[in-house]
Amino acid sequence: MLLLPTGMVAPTQRTVPDFVLERPVTAAEAVMAAATRGAVYAQGCSDLFAQFREGLDCRTLVSLERVPELASVEWDGSTLEIGAGVDHHTGSHDARVQAALPGLAAGWGSIATQRIRRRATLGGNLMARRTRYEMSVMLGALDAELDFLTLDGTVTVSPAALWDRAEPPGGLLRSIRITDVPEVWFGYERSMRPLMTVAAAVRTGTVTMAVGSEYTRPYTVAAPLGTDPTEIAAALPEAIGDAAGTARYRRHVAAVLLGRLLERRTTGEGTPR
Repeated sequence: MLLLPTGMVAPTQRTVPDFVLERPVTAAEAVMAAATRGAVYAQGCSDLFAQFREGLDCRTLVSLERVPELASVEWDGSTLEIGAGVDHHTGSHDARVQAALPGLAAGWGSIATQRIRRRATLGGNLMARRTRYEMSVMLGALDAELDFLTLDGTVTVSPAALWDRAEPPGGLLRSIRITDVPEVWFGYERSMRPLMTVAAAVRTGTVTMAVGSEYTRPYTVAAPLGTDPTEIAAALPEAIGDAAGTARYRRHVAAVLLGRLLERRTTGEGTPR
């Protein structure tokens, strides 16, 4: 840490303590390498440098760049599985993602900047747990399943579980899975960002809405299809409110954006960028 004349502390790369670098070539090797205190997984690293500046305790850096299975995309006509190492640009332009869930491809391709999209990964976006990052909102609405590889096998959790730190200790996020895709319509609205973003998924008579903002963790509610958007938004918890917008106001915004998305579903319009 460097002490500035103003009294502020400014960390730089030179102040990062020494660490051991591991470069496994399989996911199983990566989990083995990370089975020590202070181990950190790294791939795109677009968020990692910010974490170092914030005081991240890293004693072993486990690079995932050489683990090809993390960069795979699988689509069997029913289930879409995306490796945690797929970057935003590649994932949003992948023909399988576009064919399976065009709304997800469009929403995914609208986030971040061009520089970040070509480097940052899906897994890094989720595991950073930054409220301003958007993939947790989209995947929450889609009821995605997050598969973590551990020394004892695979553990599956929901996107919401990450905000409660409920993933297995030392586990490696290997892939994100969305099931029964042909039954799903998905749309994403970010026109009110940073105040609020809204994702909506319609599946077998149910609409699931996830909301997020620059400042609060995402929350998800579900209701029968045909329920008034105002009634659905009313189920959002008080915790969605903060100094930037009260819960009452955010519920109003969520209802308006959800209504727009459901209207686009009926008219066949795509997700706006």
